[in-house]
Amino acid sequence: MKKCASCSKDLPEAALHCVFCGAKQAAAPAVQPGLAKTAFGYSANEVMQQLGNPGQPAPYQPPQQQGYQPPRAQPPSQPPPMGGPGYPPPQGGYPQGGLAPSAGAHAPTMMVQPGGGPMGPPSYTPPVPQPGPYGGGPAPYQPPGGGYGGPPPGGPMGGGGMGIHSPQVSTPQPLPAAQPPPYLASQTAARAGRPIEPWKDSLRLMMFIWGAVALVTFAIPMTTDPMTFNWDAIIHAPGKMKVIPLIWASIGLLSIALGAIPMQSMARGVLAAVLGFSGIFAPMAVMGHFGEWQQLIQLVGALCLVPGLLIRHEYVESMLARLLVTIGVICTLVPYLVPDHGQIPLVQIFKGIVEGRNHMELYITALAQIVLVVMCLLAWMPGPATAGAKIFAWAIILWPVAAFVLAFLGMSHFDTILTKEPGQVVQWAPGVVYSILVGYGAATVVGKQLE
Repeated sequence: MKKCASCSKDLPEAALHCVFCGAKQAAAPAVQPGLAKTAFGYSANEVMQQLGNPGQPAPYQPPQQQGYQPPRAQPPSQPPPMGGPGYPPPQGGYPQGGLAPSAGAHAPTMMVQPGGGPMGPPSYTPPVPQPGPYGGGPAPYQPPGGGYGGPPPGGPMGGGGMGIHSPQVSTPQPLPAAQPPPYLASQTAARAGRPIEPWKDSLRLMMFIWGAVALVTFAIPMTTDPMTFNWDAIIHAPGKMKVIPLIWASIGLLSIALGAIPMQSMARGVLAAVLGFSGIFAPMAVMGHFGEWQQLIQLVGALCLVPGLLIRHEYVESMLARLLVTIGVICTLVPYLVPDHGQIPLVQIFKGIVEGRNHMELYITALAQIVLVVMCLLAWMPGPATAGAKIFAWAIILWPVAAFVLAFLGMSHFDTILTKEPGQVVQWAPGVVYSILVGYGAATVVGKQLE
């Protein structure tokens, strides 16, 4: 400061005119840079002296954070200090004009601490914790405001001092969970009636069981007086006669072996069908005799009926299964409807039953077969009903057994045949075994195409 040359009022050193009288002032003498004071009333040299290193400015030291000091115990009845940072002012305001107790001429400002020096880095002093509720150690630390869920008392800036609004951090929304694909009734309906390998285990079981049946019936004596077996026919019979028992034994043995070997269902089905067809048509080809056309077409009908009914039972919507069943029914009924020697066999069957002719069991068996075959047309019933297809399939398979038993019981000397020629009692076995191998094998092959 300097005095006005005219009115002796205090003026700043850099003033060129008096603000009171307007008199021009003399130019201020040059001042060394270190002694020049700022608008806040201190110079650089004074700051250096206060820092304890007069003569040269001290290098910059980054503020050091003080380590955490364990809190001192405080009686529960002692109220928290009033007016400090993070605490609200007392109710009713401060006394004597509303000034805080720390307000005064020497109160530190945001720039200068008491004594004229610059403000150093703020230090953190944690609040004194209260003892535990049961007289134990100090209670866990609670930040100002009673917890972490809200702002400190005294407003959003804290208790009485200046603060900075922290940026609001938005919590990212969780990603939506993966939703399952919508329920599509059309896809479910498309998969309905389409199982996966339905004869994978049943085909092996049938090959084991009926292969064993073939070997057992092969080992039964053909006659008891003298005692002869099928292998005697293989050894002593003339050329072509050896083929029939040899094929019978070979198919029984191969059926068990192929059922035990691990392989895919498709390959096992093909081999089972080949064994069945070989047992049916190989003896006919060797002997050069295929029988009457009626027998041959009925054989074709049976070979279509059994696989078709098995497929219809598992694949309830399959049109191929219905067509196979229809072809089998037609082939089985044609010999009864086509005239033979000027007479229709179906009409002769009814006449024989009505008139009570001899061998009534033969007429009853033929009529029952016709009724059974016609009922197989229930396969055209719409799904998901199976229409009893599997029951009808096994009825067709075991029909030779029932027909043979009825014919055998109609013989007057069946007891002699049972004791003298036991091999004649099991003549039904080849037809049943071959029908099962063809039926289950063909159904497995066709079923793999329908999956």
